[in-house]
Amino acid sequence: MATAGAFGGRLAEVAHSSNGSSYTEIERVNNPRFSGQNDVAESSSNDSAGHKEFIYTWQSGTLSFEMIADEAATGQEAVWSSYLNRTILYWRVRPRGPNVTGDKEYFFQGLVTSMEQSADKGDVNKYSVTVQKTGAITRQNQA
Repeated sequence: MATAGAFGGRLAEVAHSSNGSSYTEIERVNNPRFSGQNDVAESSSNDSAGHKEFIYTWQSGTLSFEMIADEAATGQEAVWSSYLNRTILYWRVRPRGPNVTGDKEYFFQGLVTSMEQSADKGDVNKYSVTVQKTGAITRQNQA
C-alpha cells in the first residue's frame, strides 16, 4: 500500500525485485528522495584561453526513504535481507504513484548501504533506508 510521499501530495511508490522483472512494492513508505550527481574532471589546456574547461566523468545517485516499521511486511523484510546479506536488488521508483499512465518511473540496481531504526517516545517505529545506485538508471513513462 503506497502512502503519501514527498512528491506533491501524491502516492509515491518504491518497489524492489531480485530479477528485474517482477517487482514487490515496499509497504508503508514515506518521503522517498532520489539524489543524483554527475562528477566532472578539469580538462583545461593551454588552448583554453585562460578559462577552465570540464568534462563529465562518473555518475552516481542515492535513493533514501522511510518505512513505518511493520514486522509482517514482506517488502520491508526483503529490504532488511538485502542489507544484512549484502545483495544487490533492482529498484523501481514511481514518484507520482503506480498506474499513472504517462508519468515517469525510474529503474536501477542498487545496494542498501544504510538502515537506521528510530523509536522515539510517543511516535511509531521507523526505518530510514539509503540505497546506492550501481550502474545505469532508466527513466521512462509508465505504460
